[in-house]
Amino acid sequence: MKIYTPLLVSAMLLMSCESILDKQPLDQLTTDNFYRSASDINSAILAAYAPMQDIDWTGKGWMMLEVPSDNGQPGGTDPEFSPIDNFTVNGDTPPVGAFWAIHYRQITYANVVLDKLGNTDIDEAQKNAFAGEARFLRALAYFDLVRIFGAIPLITTPPSYDQDLLFPRSNINDVYSLIKEDLSFAAEHLPKVWTGQDLGRASKGAAMGILAKVHLTRREFGQARDRAKAVIDLGIYALMENYADNWELSTADNNKESIFEVQFTGCAAFGTGNSRQAFYAPWGEGITKDRDGWGSHIPTSPVNNNPNTTITDAFENGDLRKDVTIMTPNTFYPTINPEDGGYTYPQGGASASAVNIKKYVVGSASNVCFMSTPINAHVLRYADVLLIYAEALMEITGGETTSPEALLYFNKVRERAGLDKLEKLDREVMLHERRVELAFENQRWFDLVRTGKAVETLTLHGKNIQEHHVLFPIPSGELEINPKLTQNPGY
Repeated sequence: MKIYTPLLVSAMLLMSCESILDKQPLDQLTTDNFYRSASDINSAILAAYAPMQDIDWTGKGWMMLEVPSDNGQPGGTDPEFSPIDNFTVNGDTPPVGAFWAIHYRQITYANVVLDKLGNTDIDEAQKNAFAGEARFLRALAYFDLVRIFGAIPLITTPPSYDQDLLFPRSNINDVYSLIKEDLSFAAEHLPKVWTGQDLGRASKGAAMGILAKVHLTRREFGQARDRAKAVIDLGIYALMENYADNWELSTADNNKESIFEVQFTGCAAFGTGNSRQAFYAPWGEGITKDRDGWGSHIPTSPVNNNPNTTITDAFENGDLRKDVTIMTPNTFYPTINPEDGGYTYPQGGASASAVNIKKYVVGSASNVCFMSTPINAHVLRYADVLLIYAEALMEITGGETTSPEALLYFNKVRERAGLDKLEKLDREVMLHERRVELAFENQRWFDLVRTGKAVETLTLHGKNIQEHHVLFPIPSGELEINPKLTQNPGY
């Protein structure tokens, strides 16, 4: 399932809408003669995965999900996302509108599949499996949107010209109810594993794992515990022995730690390759051997931010994750351009913070091209599930614990990083461990917001954040075309 062509995606969108004119499209594909067979629905499902490959989702999602946190910052003064870092963001800030649009595109594609499934003669088990996949993808998009914008329009049917296409914002509880219903259905009907060309599609473990995170976000700790434990009990996931193997071209994709990834293929049609290296690789170092490597997104460090609040400060001595996560002066990376003898990050650094992001920076290769590498993007790793399980157990006992069960799974993550086991967990320890384990995987901002630590943490970090900044503004363009929408307070 590595490649979804842009032409297929466009065709699916066109086929989901009735034509204003009473004419057959030139390609003869319409809602009347498509969506009939399992093959048709399968093609539509594959198209529904494509928005996650888009540059506005995986390629630049960090602008919305990492830059406002204390992990990442702009590598310069880019007007597109510097306002997010400075908390001067408004509804006209480009990444805000792009984030909204690409997530609703995935919701639309999923809704089309769900709508058309009822008109097919596919057997019930296969129909439920397809529906589970579509509902997983819809839930994933809504989960991002509700955490970023709060109350949002809840749309569960594809657009048609005989209905009002302007929706008001729905109650947050209603949005989360749909997310949980969708993921529960997906967990019941999706397969445990996929193989061959289907490798990478949403699975039972992916649905249960994301649902565990939803429950954790909603402070439903008993349900979070149970769902995370159900993923563990599947017995099909494990930590990679070497943390770095999650980020190397030869070992990263769909490995035993992977629960759900956005699938990529390098040097194919634009939009099917991972573009993160283009934004993360340091400027002027020639790592990519192409026109990219802009250092647009860089780690926070004491050079620019308050000491002891940055991701550069966060790693304990001996933490094996540090040099895998960020490039630090004089560190040698043998797998970056090994044909050149590897790469050593310069002594004086190569960014305004004197460090750069290492994750997703793989250098050049035959399957690496301009803004395109084949390495998949992690959405959910097994390490995350282990930490969710430990945190849920900790919260059930009031925010700290010496529970052997919680410590067992928590310490698996630490020991893999070369660190000593802990004998007690509390909220500060848990939030810190999630930070260093999942840095630059689009988790930190969500973790700060759901734990109520965003304003306190970012203020200490040196940012002028206010309470209303825990939600982003509704895009101005959406407000202009939809009078039923209202803006979030403070914007």
